[in-house]
Amino acid sequence: MRIKGSAFPPNSSVRHSAELDTSQAGFISLIVDDETIRCDVNWIEISVPVGKLPIRFKLPDGWMFVAERSPQISQWLKENRKSGWVDKIEGNVFAWIFSALICLCVVIGSYHYLLPWVSQKVAESVPDYVAIALGNKVLDSFDEHWEKSQLPVNQQQQIRLRLQEHLTQLSPLPYSIEVEFRSSDMGANAFALPGGKIVVLDDLVKLAQSDQQLDSILLHEVGHVHHQHMLKKLVHSSLLSVGVSLLVGESSGVIDNLAGLGVFFLSNGHSREAELQADEYAKQSMLTIYGSSEPMAEMFELFRAQEWVEVPEWLNSHPDFEQRIEAARE
Repeated sequence: MRIKGSAFPPNSSVRHSAELDTSQAGFISLIVDDETIRCDVNWIEISVPVGKLPIRFKLPDGWMFVAERSPQISQWLKENRKSGWVDKIEGNVFAWIFSALICLCVVIGSYHYLLPWVSQKVAESVPDYVAIALGNKVLDSFDEHWEKSQLPVNQQQQIRLRLQEHLTQLSPLPYSIEVEFRSSDMGANAFALPGGKIVVLDDLVKLAQSDQQLDSILLHEVGHVHHQHMLKKLVHSSLLSVGVSLLVGESSGVIDNLAGLGVFFLSNGHSREAELQADEYAKQSMLTIYGSSEPMAEMFELFRAQEWVEVPEWLNSHPDFEQRIEAARE
C-alpha cells in the first residue's frame, strides 16, 4: 500500500510531494523524487492519531512525512499497534459516555467543593489594605447614583455609636466597621462592602420601628463582614465566569449572554447561602445583646410587607422571607 502525502527534509520547511510505501512487513519506504529511504517501523516516531488531524511520520534521519487521515492509514496503524488511546476512545461509544460522565462529575464537584474552598482561601489571603481600598472604590461607584443621607447627623452618630457598643460584646472581626448613610430610591436596604464598610439607606432607618429592629439588620451586615462574604463572592464570581468561558470556548454575543445567565443563577445560589449565614450571625448576636431575636423576625415581616412583586426563589438572591422569619423565631 502506498500513501500519498508531503515530505520535509531534516531541519527544513521545504515541502516535497512524496509517497509512503507500507507493503513490506516491519518496514516502510519513503519515496521522495528519485530517492527511497527505507526504515524499520520500530524506529519511526508517529504522532498520536486524534480525530481527522494529519498523521506525521518522523524518520530517524530527520525526514518528516505528513499525510491526511484515511481508512488505509487507520488500518495500518491498527495492524502495527500504532493507534493511540485517544483514537481508541473515539471509536468506543461506551468510552464516550463514561468520559462525559467523568467530566460532568468533575464540573459538579469543582463547583460545589473546589470553587468555594479556593474562594475562601483567596479571600483570606487578600491583604486588609486591598480589601479596604476595594470597598472605597465600590462606594465611590455607588455614590455616582446615590445622594447624601437626609437623616439628622446626630441620629446617624447615635446609630454608629450603638453599633460599636454592641460589637464590644461580640467576637473580633477581620476589619473595623464603618457605617455610611446614603439616600436612594432603592428602598429600605443595607449593604456590606469589602473592607468592613456598611452602607445604610435612609429608607431602612425609617422602616424600622425600634432600635432593636434596625440593629438586627446592621448585625446581619456585620455577619457578612465576619464571614468575608463580599470578597469570597467577588472571587467566586470571577472564577465562575472564567470557568464558564473556558467551557463554552466561544465569544459570540449569544453564547456570552447564555454564559452570563448561567453565572447569574449559580451566583444567586451562593448568595442565598451567604444570606442564611449572615442571618444566623445576626440571630446569635441579638440573643447575646438583647436576649431575643424577635426584633429580627419583626423586621423581616416589615420587609415582606414592602414587597410588591413575588419573585421566584431561583431568581432571588435572598432566601424566602417566610424561611428567614421562621429561622429567627426558632
